[in-house]
Amino acid sequence: MVKFTLIIWVCSFLGDNLCASPIQSNIVYDSWYECSRDAHKHSLKIISEIGYKKVNDNKLGTRYMCRVLDTI
Repeated sequence: MVKFTLIIWVCSFLGDNLCASPIQSNIVYDSWYECSRDAHKHSLKIISEIGYKKVNDNKLGTRYMCRVLDTI
């Protein structure tokens, strides 16, 4: 069975789309659906913690990837 791990980046969408170091979840997901759904939940939390002014001033947003894990 295919498993996934979630990786999220906080990026500035001003010009060069610079991103901070990735945040990797310790959770192993059984489906793309679960991983993708959690990506949006975690992104909302991250953006909320950064705050309205900083997000607006720096045009911050998140990017995510649900990476397939190598399973034995």
